[in-house]
Formats: sequence, structure tokens, C-alpha cells
Amino acid sequence: MRIAVVIPIFNDWDSFVILVRELDRVLAGANASVEVLPVDDGSTDPVPSASNPVGGLRAIERVELVRLACNLGHQRAIATALAEIHRRGTFDVVCVMDGDGEDRPQDLLRLMREHHRHPDHVIVARRCERSEGLVFRTFYSLYKAAFAAITGRRIDFGNFCLIPASALERIVHLPDAWNHLAAALIKSRLLIRREDLPRGTRYAGRSKMNLVSLVTHGLSAVSAFSEAAFVRMLLLSLLLAVGCAAGLVTVMLVRLLTDLAVPGWTSTVSGILLILLSQTVMFSVVAVFLNLSGRSARSTIPATDALRFIRDCTTLARR
Repeated sequence: MRIAVVIPIFNDWDSFVILVRELDRVLAGANASVEVLPVDDGSTDPVPSASNPVGGLRAIERVELVRLACNLGHQRAIATALAEIHRRGTFDVVCVMDGDGEDRPQDLLRLMREHHRHPDHVIVARRCERSEGLVFRTFYSLYKAAFAAITGRRIDFGNFCLIPASALERIVHLPDAWNHLAAALIKSRLLIRREDLPRGTRYAGRSKMNLVSLVTHGLSAVSAFSEAAFVRMLLLSLLLAVGCAAGLVTVMLVRLLTDLAVPGWTSTVSGILLILLSQTVMFSVVAVFLNLSGRSARSTIPATDALRFIRDCTTLARR
């Protein structure tokens, strides 16, 4: 089995070198031809050199660095690498994993075994244990709950996955893969099999993810299901508009037919309800036009548009 391992990297070369060595150790004896393709997402730190080698390989046949012309971000770096692998057409499966050690090398063997049992499925890692702190886990749970409420879908896995060549063509032609791989896999209607795996710990350094990055990542996942989110938000705004209209009628009836109204109460409540009603209607109209204009805009297709961001490909090490 010919396997390509895609690893997006931004300045995290120390962890990457450790990961390659661990992969080489774990894959020793595996009946597979493995090539590692790190994707340099516009790093400012120098790549591994003689002082920080990735040589001396025993199981990995080659480590080939794919350098991008600029920083695209984690998800788009992955999409670009997948498009390059699809263009070459020389691999049976593609594994996507992070380069910091949180996706454990030994778990790649479990994904491979699951692939042998279910060769037509995309095998994804669902985290049964997490190594992050309580705050991150809390916000991650809130993110999954919000995603389910807004889109009506469930997302319970990340980038660590194994994709068969038969599924890769569909993925790289999905516009949503340019922004969020996991959401694109869900939307692709491909057969997906989840494997419960614990999350590892970083080899070196600190995570570069911050609050802005996490929020952007979550919004990118929601954007893959923008039409479902639009319909749900539109229905919610219509329900709010109906509630405001019903409230206005109730206020008028109380004012005209009863003696319960306090002086000044009617105008105050009516004004608040009218503001809410006008803003709800305005939101609905703007949302409709934005959704319609977005449908006519040209989408970025990784298979055809991502390859122009590749500056060059350089072999770092061979077996």
C-alpha cells in the first residue's frame, strides 16, 4: 500500500523532526510504502538542515517538502497538499495529521488496519481522551453544541484521518475543503468510519492557536453548511417577527379594551416592539440577498485553484 502522509507546518520544525523519527520507528515492519509530505505554510523559521536532520530513515521512503508561496492557513495548506497528491495519482491512501505530536504516530497503524477492513470508507479519528485544559474542553463542547444547533449536523472529529484514493477526487473538488476539511468530509456524503483515539501531547514548543484562530476555525466549519444555517436563522427571525407583531396587537388590545395600562406604558412597549420588528425584517431581507449573491459567486476548487500556491517541492531525506 502506497501512503502519503500530509503534515501542515508553520514554524514548528522541532516537533516535525521528532514526528518523522517516530513515524519511521512505528512504521518499521509495516507492509506499506510511505512518503511524508510536510507542507510549509509560509514559515519564517528555517527548515531542517544538517544541524537538525530528518535523515537516517528506515521505513519512510522519502520526505518531500511542499513549500507554499505564502501563508494560507492550516486548512488551506492541507487542501493544497491534497490537490497535489491527487494530481500525481501515485498513492493508494492519504493520511492527514498535525505535526506537533498531538496526532500520535502509533495511531496511524490503527487507521491503516481499519482501512484494510473498510477500504471504501474515510477513516477519521474521534477523540475519546483530550490533553487540553478544562477551559479549552469547555469551549470546544460549546462549539460542537453551537454547530449542531446552527447546521443540524454533528461534527466530532478533526483533521487526523485516512482518505482512500477513491474518495480523494471528490474531496479536492469540493469548495468547502478549501476552508474546513472535517466539514467537507461530512458534507461530501462519503462513507465515514470513526475510530476512537486519544489525543497526544505536543513534542516541543507551544500551540500557535489563539482565540481568534479558534473562532475562525469554527466559523469556517459552519460556512460549509451556510444554506442550512441561513434557513434556520431565517425561520428564527420570522418567528421573532411574528412574536413582535403579536406583542403589538396585545398591547393595543390592553390599551383600548382594559384599564390595566399604566400611563406611558403603551408607547414604550410599542416602540420597543416596533424596533425589534423592523430590525428583524431588515435582517431577513439582507440575509436573503446575501445568500442569493453568494450562490452566484465563483467558489475556490482545490483541485484546480490550489496548485498555483505551490512554490516548489524539495526532497529533505530519502531512505
